[in-house]
Amino acid sequence: MERYAKVGMQELDQRLAKIVEAARKQPVSVYRYGAPWVWIVSQDDWQSALKEVSSCIPPGHSLVMLKPRVEELLAAHAQELADLARRNAMSIAPHTLMHLLLLQLLYSVPSEKQLYEQLNYNLLFRWFVGLELKSRVWSFNLFSHDLNALLACQQATRLLQSIVNEVCNAGLAQMPEFSLNLAQLHSWLARHAGHGGADNHS
Repeated sequence: MERYAKVGMQELDQRLAKIVEAARKQPVSVYRYGAPWVWIVSQDDWQSALKEVSSCIPPGHSLVMLKPRVEELLAAHAQELADLARRNAMSIAPHTLMHLLLLQLLYSVPSEKQLYEQLNYNLLFRWFVGLELKSRVWSFNLFSHDLNALLACQQATRLLQSIVNEVCNAGLAQMPEFSLNLAQLHSWLARHAGHGGADNHS
């Protein structure tokens, strides 16, 4: 059997049957205009790839080391977050929203639109917020509404600040994978300046 690691569009047209047969043994990359375009993979390889996002995540990545502590901190405030979600009619779990906001800070994602786009193709981001490969991402309108509803809650921004402080104390913020945007965090906190200890959505 002929082996193909990558092929162009013209070759794909000419030798489709042979290339598909080769892809049953090994994935084949199809190039278009000199750049990778699609992969042809066997059913077994595809089903295996769909099993878990976690299988694609490097075990020594800083987010992997960070996530257990984040989960612990959020679990300690689970009821508080659930109350915020109920009062603000959030459709996305606040636990998930907190993970999203933390990603935006850790990677200096400049806008919620770009954060949303990352969820559609960044496996590391999907894993961190709890989305599997086959999970559909929410509509952008819902995503934006719930993120902003959470940021409008002083309790949530203070909890986010405490998580970031944990990250800094653990030295994870200095890891090369991260580019922590403290200015963004301060801008979120500044929305609640003068509100004292009361949540503005209580």
